[in-house]
Order: sequence, then C-alpha cells, then structure tokens
Amino acid sequence: MSKTLNLSPHGFRFYIGCDLCSNWFHGACVGITEKEAKKMDDYVCNGCKQGQDSQDSEGTTEELYCICRTPYDETQFYIGCDRCQNWYHGRCVGILQSEATHIDEYVCPQCQSTEDAMTVLTPLTDKDYEGLRRILRSLQAHKMAWPFLEPVDPNDAPDYYGVIKEPMDLSTMEDKLQKRYYNKLTEFVADMTKVFDNCRYYNPNDSPFFQCAEVLESFFVQKLKGFKASRL
Repeated sequence: MSKTLNLSPHGFRFYIGCDLCSNWFHGACVGITEKEAKKMDDYVCNGCKQGQDSQDSEGTTEELYCICRTPYDETQFYIGCDRCQNWYHGRCVGILQSEATHIDEYVCPQCQSTEDAMTVLTPLTDKDYEGLRRILRSLQAHKMAWPFLEPVDPNDAPDYYGVIKEPMDLSTMEDKLQKRYYNKLTEFVADMTKVFDNCRYYNPNDSPFFQCAEVLESFFVQKLKGFKASRL
C-alpha cells in the first residue's frame, strides 16, 4: 500500500508519499483521495514520472540524484546519506555546505521516520515568518554581506547570468518574505544556499567574494540553529 499520513494543526489533512523521491503531497493537489490511496501498491509523483519519461525517450541511463531526480550538477553542493548512500542537493534537504562539515551522520528524508517527515511538512506560521525576517535583517546588516545585498550587476560581471542559472540575493529573498512566498523552512534555506553556492562557483576561492560567502554562511548557520530550536 502507498505511504499516507494525516497532518494539520487545525484538523486532518491527507497526504500521500511518492515511493521514488519520498516527497509528500496533499491528496487534493494530486487528485487522489485517501480511499483511493489505500488501494494503491505504490505512488509516483508527476515530477518523478517526467524524469522517467525523459530518460526513456532519450534512451540514456544517466544517473539521477536527490529527491528532485536530476543529473549531477557541478555547480551545486551535495550531501550523502550515511544510511542509503544516496546523494542530495543541500538546498533540497535544507543543509548548507558549512553546516554539513559539523554533521557526524546525515540521514536523508527517505530514511527518516514518519515523525520527521511530519516536521518537514509543518507550514511556516506568522511567528516563523517574523523569525525569518529577523534572520534576514541580521544578515543584511553583516559587514560581509555587501556582495549579496542586491542582484549581481551584469555591467560588473558580463558573463554572470550565462554561468549562474539560478541567481539569488538578499533583496530578492526579502521581497519573497514580504509576499509570503515560502511555505516551508527548507524553501527559505534553499534560496539562501543559492546565494552562497553561486558565489563559490563563480568566484575563485582566494577572492574577497568567496571569503564573504564563507563567513556569512557560517553566520547564517548559527542563526538557523537558534531558529530551529525555537520551533520545537
């Protein structure tokens, strides 16, 4: 039978879990009722189906990684699960590169318990949003944040947007917070990860930009730990 769970702070909400990527989806959003799910041996989400179809049509056996089921991308940071030995984008599982160096053992979402999955699904509250705004303001005020305050000016780096496919900066994140774009903490962390990963990929490791990314990411990790503790 496919994986299901009921979770809502205000009552019951039905979710169904994909057997390939282990992401969870509202039954209503994917058009599956709880009764139908109980009769299913397994469930594969649309994202994984598209990945399978693309692989079949191209006649390739290129290995796919992470819960997003995409080929290896050298521009992104990956973390390996110590249980299943699979590899995941840090941004997809909410882990920053500097944070990973202090993790003795990492367990991916697929290997975590249902209780952990429920925690990941918990939507951000008004209190959470205020906490994230405080974190962002503290980063913007940091002396090493100057390269990341606004989008990169193409006049300063003409080839930047040809090299970096998913640009991100703190002002864009501030705008997203104001519009309540983020539903889960992992989405906020994913955008912050892009800020630092993009910088490290584009700039030499002995450049001031690279060093700013290292320092500011470490600062963010400490702020994030406090935020996570406040949600428990």
